[in-house]
Amino acid sequence: MFAFLRGSVAYTNINRVGLDVNGVGFDVQIPDTVQRKLSNNQDVTLLTYCHIREDSFQIFGFIEEEEKALFIECLDINGIGPKVALGILSTLSVTAFAQAIQEHDVTAVTRIPGIGKKLAQRIILEMKNRMGQDPQLNALLGTPDTTATVYESDDVYEALISLGCTAAEAKRAASHARGSLDKNATDEELVRTALRSMAKGNNVKR
Repeated sequence: MFAFLRGSVAYTNINRVGLDVNGVGFDVQIPDTVQRKLSNNQDVTLLTYCHIREDSFQIFGFIEEEEKALFIECLDINGIGPKVALGILSTLSVTAFAQAIQEHDVTAVTRIPGIGKKLAQRIILEMKNRMGQDPQLNALLGTPDTTATVYESDDVYEALISLGCTAAEAKRAASHARGSLDKNATDEELVRTALRSMAKGNNVKR
């Protein structure tokens, strides 16, 4: 409906700012990262997204174009509404979110309020699938990692991910297991060896 609002900060609250635009007050919802940059009486321009429903009219505001773009991209994922999309930007920077997607880091995504493991996995999968087809999303999150794609077709890697390993841990452990066993080893044997190597690594760290 409108691309931006320019005015003076009348007040800030949790994930909200009251913006005085020539005497008209707008209640704008914002991520924590934006709120921390604002103070009362500060002049600011917020890039806006209007979310309109029969019973509500909500305005969301951002300082950077990348923040607004990621917010809109997240709304296209089934199960993600404005509240959760705002939580994504409050928890992870655009760069950190991009890294989590590239590295299949389910743990990082589940730190976002309202996102459990299954939804986190769906977000990562949908974002990666769309990155190869959407130039704007590619520019936002980076070119898909072809190395990660190879690992994602690996049953051992996928098994370790499903057990809660991060992408980096799963890659290291799967590679170690294949180097330790012969080429005829079953996936089950490889997973057990990978888990043992990770357990030993954790004991060494302690």
